[in-house]
Amino acid sequence: MSRQIRAALKLFELRLSRASSHLELLGDPALLLAERAVHQQARLRGRAPLRADATYASGPWLLSTPPEGWLVGRFDLPGLHRPLQLLRDRVIDAWVGSYQPDLPDADDPEWWVLDLLREPVQLLAAPDHPLAQVRDLRVGDFEPFPSLALPSGWFPRTEAVLREQGLWSDPVRIQRYDPSCWEGRCADGVTLSYGQSLTEALQPTTVRLDWDLGLITGEALVVRRDLMDEPAIQQLVEHLQQQARLVAGRFGDVELML
Repeated sequence: MSRQIRAALKLFELRLSRASSHLELLGDPALLLAERAVHQQARLRGRAPLRADATYASGPWLLSTPPEGWLVGRFDLPGLHRPLQLLRDRVIDAWVGSYQPDLPDADDPEWWVLDLLREPVQLLAAPDHPLAQVRDLRVGDFEPFPSLALPSGWFPRTEAVLREQGLWSDPVRIQRYDPSCWEGRCADGVTLSYGQSLTEALQPTTVRLDWDLGLITGEALVVRRDLMDEPAIQQLVEHLQQQARLVAGRFGDVELML
């Protein structure tokens, strides 16, 4: 731990915990949160770059070249809890998620969610998977094969849909998104995975199976509702909508949501 971090912890009377996959602060965070609110207001007024992040699927397509005045993260935050907590604590100012139907509802009092793109989720496998060339698959055909699953409760609605089909059976321990922990798991020739046109274009190592999951995903901007009318946020909205138009024009099954 650096001297600067130790000094900050002492100032705010906090401690760091390494008990989980992310460092967590212990103690009363009120003073720290107040400072973060001040820093966010400074960023919104152009005194420092604003901060955006996205999923591994959204980021490369929609934020590879962010608008002026914005910095972006590494597009590797997994799940929903961590990015939403960073938004809630005003550490980041905007996030583009890919997790329909598990993103907050449109009328959520805390979050403003703006849909950008929508596309079907595909069941994927290695090209040499035993089911790769089989047509008219049935649910029972999946039982002999492991299928990737993220930690229970991360995406409850998505998890429920896939479990009903005999999928979501092989848990993956993941702290940051890494292709080898997700798409790369199909390289064993038996593990089933999930994806969509945007992820397939980034990791073209799988094939689609002849099965309709009945599951829709999509890219959406998520910000705190109390920030939705800020000019800097609306500038980001315009940029994302322009990028979304380009992406939708590239893929036949990606629908523009404007």
